[in-house]
Amino acid sequence: MLHTLCALLSAGWFLSFGGIYPMHRLKRISDPAKRDQYALETVQKAMHRLLKVSGVTFEVQGLEHVPEDEPVLFVGNHRSFFDVIIGYTLVRKPTGFIAKIELAKVKPLKRWMEYVNCLFLDRDDLKQNLKVIIDAIKNVRAGRCSYWIYPEGTRSKGTDPRDMLPFKAGSFKIAEKTGCKIIPVAMTGTREILEAHFPKIVPGHVKVSIGEPIVISVLPEEERKHLGEYTRNVLIRLIDDMEKD
Repeated sequence: MLHTLCALLSAGWFLSFGGIYPMHRLKRISDPAKRDQYALETVQKAMHRLLKVSGVTFEVQGLEHVPEDEPVLFVGNHRSFFDVIIGYTLVRKPTGFIAKIELAKVKPLKRWMEYVNCLFLDRDDLKQNLKVIIDAIKNVRAGRCSYWIYPEGTRSKGTDPRDMLPFKAGSFKIAEKTGCKIIPVAMTGTREILEAHFPKIVPGHVKVSIGEPIVISVLPEEERKHLGEYTRNVLIRLIDDMEKD
């Protein structure tokens, strides 16, 4: 329980007190690009501290596949809250998550998520869903930030990380409308840290594999029509390769 307590204290401290000065500084930065970068670095520091006190380590392969000079759409498998925590430590440029609207109820968390360009999706409101996607498309086209999505729509609960739920086709509109590259990111080992024995946090080691960019325009027509299934299969192959290591 020590790791659980330390993680709660670390997160609580940042949201309640540790973020006061950075937030004050953010309000004084007039340049949007500099503000976005400062917010990213601030949140990443908090994420690294949270992983450290939780006893979580990770290894990454394929970072060279992430372009440094253009927005992209990160697509991952989703089995744990720690997918987000680890994933956000890996990005080099401002990146927002498409998150469920329930998270916006936690006001300090909502404030920081908005600072790093996260958007909140209400799955029961189709009109609001469309607005979120349009806002994300505008940000990507403007070069402001990348986005990270979990096309399953929720965390999968199977014991095998390959047992992913079907990918929702609408999740890929950001890439389809902007032409940005899709970066597949597969993780194994995150569920065993928390969800397998919730609410207790157990130290663990996570493997991350980042695949080669998927460029929609060069895919065969049949694969463009079933982009969700195609990307899901790419993630499964990345997991297979990690399991062999």
